[in-house]
Amino acid sequence: HVTRAQMASFLDRAFDLPAASGDQFTDDEGSVHESAINRLATSGITHGCTQTSFCPDDPVTRAQMAAFLNRALET
Repeated sequence: HVTRAQMASFLDRAFDLPAASGDQFTDDEGSVHESAINRLATSGITHGCTQTSFCPDDPVTRAQMAAFLNRALET
């Protein structure tokens, strides 16, 4: 299983995403994946599970993974 936070780091490394423009979510504070999560949000790859949450510890579903990859490939 892969968490949403881990997936964010995978995508950040694979696509060498640009720097984030601020802290996008409130539930990733202190996570080693926080900067990757913010870069995904800044790049438009994710909108989170709510407007203020990313749900970093939730498992990423196949559908979410497909959506992340699709958006990443469009950037």
